[in-house]
Amino acid sequence: MNMSRIGLVLTALALAGCAVGPDYQHHEVEQPQWHSAVPHGGKVEDLSKWWEQLHDPLLSKLILDTEQGNPTLDMALAKLNEARAIETASTGVYYPTLSLGASSTRSRMAFGQQVFVQTNNKVGFDASWELDLFGKNRRTAQAAQARFTASEVSWHDARISLAAEVADVYVELRQCEAGLATAEQSKHSRATVRELTDLKTGAGLASPMDAARAQVGEAEGDSAYSAKQGECARVFNRLTALTGIDRDTLTTRLAEKNGQIPQPDETDVSSVAAHALSQRPDVAIAELNLAAASADIGASKAAMYPSLTLLGSVASNHISQGGRSAVVPTWSFGPSLSIPLFSGGRASANVDAAQARYDYAQASYQKTVREAVRNVEDSLVRLNVANDRAKSAHQAQDRYQQLFNATQARYDTGLSNRMALEDARRVWLQSQDNAAALERERVSSWIALYKALGGGWERAARTDKLAENDSK
Repeated sequence: MNMSRIGLVLTALALAGCAVGPDYQHHEVEQPQWHSAVPHGGKVEDLSKWWEQLHDPLLSKLILDTEQGNPTLDMALAKLNEARAIETASTGVYYPTLSLGASSTRSRMAFGQQVFVQTNNKVGFDASWELDLFGKNRRTAQAAQARFTASEVSWHDARISLAAEVADVYVELRQCEAGLATAEQSKHSRATVRELTDLKTGAGLASPMDAARAQVGEAEGDSAYSAKQGECARVFNRLTALTGIDRDTLTTRLAEKNGQIPQPDETDVSSVAAHALSQRPDVAIAELNLAAASADIGASKAAMYPSLTLLGSVASNHISQGGRSAVVPTWSFGPSLSIPLFSGGRASANVDAAQARYDYAQASYQKTVREAVRNVEDSLVRLNVANDRAKSAHQAQDRYQQLFNATQARYDTGLSNRMALEDARRVWLQSQDNAAALERERVSSWIALYKALGGGWERAARTDKLAENDSK
């Protein structure tokens, strides 16, 4: 499924021959000039290989595994199969219909005192072919084809959303793991401070207030650690539900890179903007729905015109009466013309309804394009801000690490006490936690950009399930 396929469908709708109703005109998406800050200034990567840019093979594997038997994708695939069947049924009206019929009748007739009993056995073929004089069948088939293509695009849209959700939860879990390790170190540091304070209080070098403050700090550290454990467990449960992988297997896979947040390559989006909107599934779906609504107008208008059907039959009749029998072959052929004269306004109302549906689809298409522009703009802003904040957080982390290292050196030489060292450690740990949270926000911004740009879906390889579905 790619943009060229969608283009062929829209072109076919535009080349409708002499069918009544409007010929669909393809809407060229007006490409905006992005006003948001564009991050970096590097090279554009292939969006279809997006997950490879995060340099985390496990994440790519989880996304592929999630696509196998996922209920969301199964629902989209079921809708695709339904649209495929409707399209196939709609193209059948182009061809004649042929049916085989058989009947057996026994009749009794009386004329005065004379009674006749007759048996008639009949076997024959009946054929009919409605000539598509005004394009009703063509318009119906065109609408079905557009809706089928839209269903196929919807399947890709579901893949994009699912992949983005898996990646987002995965990154959140990695950040939570990093935060859990930091919370554990902070917990031990607060316990050390409480132990030292107890010793000082016992020696009369600290007040009971100092001891109480240290105990509160230890309790806060324990509480923060427990809260982080619960948060990580909930995120893990979300990832388990999304991927469908059993808990033990997923735990084993995640253990290798515990607490490591994937790092994306730097990508400049400015040169992608030229076709960013046209490759978004939601924009393509909106235009395909508009094309289908246009074809529906033609089908409803064609229903107001005369229809011509060619009818024919060939049969063999075996007639038995009064002990005698005969085989009588019959055939017939001729046109049947139907001219709508009066429908109580239903025909014109159907046209008006089809026109209203087209107007709605057109407004929906315009709304979708505007929202797509805003979505890309917002994603660029979010990414730019996340990059700046993550950079500042890492700088702060480096400074606090230098402060801790200096305090450690003073402690080793006896120029500082253990309390000061633990205070410096906790400040450094807090800066690590902040940096990890902002790093997660940066990666989440990339994932949001992946969705905003359509996920590179037009070049994405189909899964085996869709490929098998196409071969049916």
